[in-house]
Amino acid sequence: MTEPIFTFALIADTHLNPVDGESGSPWHSNALANDRARWAVAALNADQPEFVLHLGDMVHPVPAQASYATAAARFHAIFGALDAPLHLLPGNHDIGDKPGDWMPAHIVTPEALDSYRRIFGSPWHAFDHRDCRFILHCNPILGSGLPEEAAQWDWLEKQLADSGDRRIFFLTHYPLFLTNPDEPEHYDNLAPSVRERLRSMLLNKGVEAVFAAHVHNIFHTPLSNAEAAPMQHVLPCVSALRLDYSYLFRSPPLADQEHGRNDVRKLGYYLVDVMPDGYRIRFRRTEGSTLSEWSKADRPQRMISYRERLADRPIGVDLRHGWAETHAIPYSGVVDEFRRKYVRNDYLITALQESGLRDLRVPIDDLRDTATRERMRDLGRFGHRFQVFSIEPPTEKDVALLNETSAVSAIEVIARSERLVSSLADWRAALGPGRPKILASRLWSSADIKTQAIHFAHGIGHGCFAEDAELIEMVKPHADGIVFRIGPEDEPARTIAKLPRDLSGLIVLYLCLGARNPARAAEDDGAQSARVIEAIDAARRFSIPATVILDTLDDHDRGYYPRHGLYDTQFNPRPIARTLSQKDLS
Repeated sequence: MTEPIFTFALIADTHLNPVDGESGSPWHSNALANDRARWAVAALNADQPEFVLHLGDMVHPVPAQASYATAAARFHAIFGALDAPLHLLPGNHDIGDKPGDWMPAHIVTPEALDSYRRIFGSPWHAFDHRDCRFILHCNPILGSGLPEEAAQWDWLEKQLADSGDRRIFFLTHYPLFLTNPDEPEHYDNLAPSVRERLRSMLLNKGVEAVFAAHVHNIFHTPLSNAEAAPMQHVLPCVSALRLDYSYLFRSPPLADQEHGRNDVRKLGYYLVDVMPDGYRIRFRRTEGSTLSEWSKADRPQRMISYRERLADRPIGVDLRHGWAETHAIPYSGVVDEFRRKYVRNDYLITALQESGLRDLRVPIDDLRDTATRERMRDLGRFGHRFQVFSIEPPTEKDVALLNETSAVSAIEVIARSERLVSSLADWRAALGPGRPKILASRLWSSADIKTQAIHFAHGIGHGCFAEDAELIEMVKPHADGIVFRIGPEDEPARTIAKLPRDLSGLIVLYLCLGARNPARAAEDDGAQSARVIEAIDAARRFSIPATVILDTLDDHDRGYYPRHGLYDTQFNPRPIARTLSQKDLS
């Protein structure tokens, strides 16, 4: 692995209260904010970043409340125990909401800015570290018409112009947008006029990444459709979630999750490893952990995560569920009552990165859909690559899409044994030179299985078996690799050991996580974890490099072959995801 040049941390939306254990908010989880922040500071000390950046909403009371200064004092007391240097920028709770008649709280005022300066320091500033420039931006004032707004625009232009060859990381509170640069203004983005001005400045200068906060949920979106456009990453928080975004997930909040606000497994902060050729984000899940006082007992351990590059991790997953669609968040009556927000579930991207799943298997239908294809490109920027599968003959449009979509690394051609060779030949002829790799995969169904049993279960699948020796020899000249199937009842190590040793090219091992019986749920997390690790370790011992594809990312909690995946239906990690997030495969 290439070691990082340095690591910094990003934390946001701590929403500290003036008194520990008490909150002026209606939600019980908000009363835990101080103790959760104290635990996060202890975790940051264990992780040892070179510095920490807080992206706003340090405190919960707004400047117009009498308790604002007392809450700020609690912030300084709790974060005063931080070992690393701390840099701050203001959120809307620290200086007031962005301008707008429909804002739910007091908007930013000169008096609030003065209070912030006295208590926290300058609302905006920049600093250089190694060969990087960090610009901490105050965006609640954008569109306010205050003198500070014009002064900050001038300052920002100078900071960008004077950065020279330094890599630039831009940090702010409100995201510019969540899913689409052209989306209308709502509580969680900037007004279109100031958004476009700011976006153009960042794109023109070639900023490397943008980090924002405010939403208490994770989003990852490029600033434009340009190939080299920077990504905007919206941070998690350590206090409590914005519960309106619970509608992103297929299952409702549990009884102890306070209607989604206390979904503690999504709480945390980011560690960012700055590499010579990019950066890597690691999600440190704090999971609502609390620390009521400073002591050596119950201190967090340093975060452990896989060390090799994503490009070197020969594991991937089948993206069975729709993974790129937008969700309509209901207008809530609290922060957004007059606008519908359309957003994606970007916890999926965090899950893929966290577990180190490089290769993503999708049907050719995903490539044909414009919005999904654009999202494939976005994931390609993160280092993922796509294995597209098809049971159809090539069309001119499909061939063009495959050849022009750089994130696609392979096309898996699936056909009956008697037609597999001709199908491979058709695809090879259609794709031409410089094409994605072509993988051979046998199509079979329950009709091919001899049985004397009374019961009959419909089923269809793909992938070759070690016993398909004659077919394997036939497809070798026509394919760049072969997909093999490890069935639900197969022992992964034994199955892999039986594969031919004279294979070459790409070898994909498709690991089924469900039960053989489509009516029985596979929900033993311990057994699933052991099976996945056995397959990965056996693949690493195989005579030639092989990639293991797991057959689902998130749970199937209904329908055929119900089973646990790596993440549950709220996109919280199951044990196997935690194991993969720490397992080195270099």
